[in-house]
Amino acid sequence: MSDISLMSRTEVGAGINVFLTDDVGGLTIDRARKLLTGIPHGAEKAIGSALKRATTTAEAYAARVIGREYVIKAGDFKSYTQSKKHYITSGGSTTVDIEFRGHHIPLYKFDTKVGSDGRVTARVKKGSSRKALDHAFGGRVGMRNHAGVFERETSKRLPIREFMGPSTPQMMSFNDDIQQEIGDKLREAFDARIDHEILAVLNGWRG
Repeated sequence: MSDISLMSRTEVGAGINVFLTDDVGGLTIDRARKLLTGIPHGAEKAIGSALKRATTTAEAYAARVIGREYVIKAGDFKSYTQSKKHYITSGGSTTVDIEFRGHHIPLYKFDTKVGSDGRVTARVKKGSSRKALDHAFGGRVGMRNHAGVFERETSKRLPIREFMGPSTPQMMSFNDDIQQEIGDKLREAFDARIDHEILAVLNGWRG
């Protein structure tokens, strides 16, 4: 599958999902429940707060990990990606699903150059060479002055189509190591946060 695709703006309306599922806590969650026995919903408050902080950390880390392989800024990752968090606790195991959804990112957000002669070259992945896009041109179009790289569909001035790169969920789904690394960061952040949240509940800071 090519990193660069050509499509109209209306063809990218459907989101693409990637689920990162991890069992977090285990013994840590069991310890939180024992320490907070007698405090109504105390363990749930501590675990929930720790998971919220951990998933926020994992999401930010995902942007940095993607940036190691793709020529995309962390800010653009966040702008074109939405995420939802799902927590399911059963016994001593808590499953965390982070659902990433996103549309294809305009090619100009990657490493795209328009020469003085109007020639467009681009690359999406680090380690790949910039490719020339014949018949493409860079510019701003529409009432919102949308910037991008386009190609005319016919010999006439309009209609035009925009060159797009992959979506952030696609970047993640293509690499199992990336998903595993983000999952590891999720567990690490949870373990680092849970003691603070247990103390907060014991001190009445999570009323």
